[in-house]
Amino acid sequence: MKWRLIEQEAYSPAMNMAIDHAIYESVANGREQPTIRFYKWMPSSVSIGAYQNPKEINLEACKKHNIGIVRRMTGGRAVFHDKLDFTYSMIAPIRIFNYSIGSAYRQICSWIIKSLNELGIKASLENKNDIMVDGKKISGNAAKAMDKGIYLQHGTLIYGIGMDVMPEVLNISKDSVMEKVTSILQHKKASQEKVRELLENNFTKDKEVKTETLSKYEQMRAEDLAATKYNHITLPSGTLLKNKGACYVERG
Repeated sequence: MKWRLIEQEAYSPAMNMAIDHAIYESVANGREQPTIRFYKWMPSSVSIGAYQNPKEINLEACKKHNIGIVRRMTGGRAVFHDKLDFTYSMIAPIRIFNYSIGSAYRQICSWIIKSLNELGIKASLENKNDIMVDGKKISGNAAKAMDKGIYLQHGTLIYGIGMDVMPEVLNISKDSVMEKVTSILQHKKASQEKVRELLENNFTKDKEVKTETLSKYEQMRAEDLAATKYNHITLPSGTLLKNKGACYVERG
């Protein structure tokens, strides 16, 4: 099977989720090959799960610290994405993972684990989709089996923990963060470039891969989705919280 690699770039939270969505449509409709994509967040952002109540995070703290907010198409809880953290998405037919989400998690997460091992950080997969180091989470992953047998998985790898922002934004204590979460820099003084190189090598190993950019269709579709679908979140009251940069304006 031929694969497409889209190398790392930084985007707004709305654009990041819109690009994943647009790539899914391209792969599902046969326009593009199965795709591996790496990306970063600008500004630092919070992504909330597909069905999560936005009020579980601290919206005022997000506004104060210029933190973007976006709702993912995948489930799970809120994830803080520091602008230095690493994020990937993989979009491909579920059949290549034996039609099993569990198998897909194991295979894709093994590439992250191998990258960490090569840095000298011993990691393991726990709770189906969490990558742990010494009992603390260093990588969270989420997935969705979508239409036409296409599977989307994306996840983050924590490079460094912003203790002055993450706990406040996620409405959790600093002690809880220190007990439950870890980062690459807490174990190894690895450069951004080194981590990026290891991830790219392990995700593409033993695959026929061509490095490309987004197609014109994907770029246009992503821009449309970013403006219409991913630029706002709806509160339980029905109030629309609309992204305007990283400023959140309530619209009834």
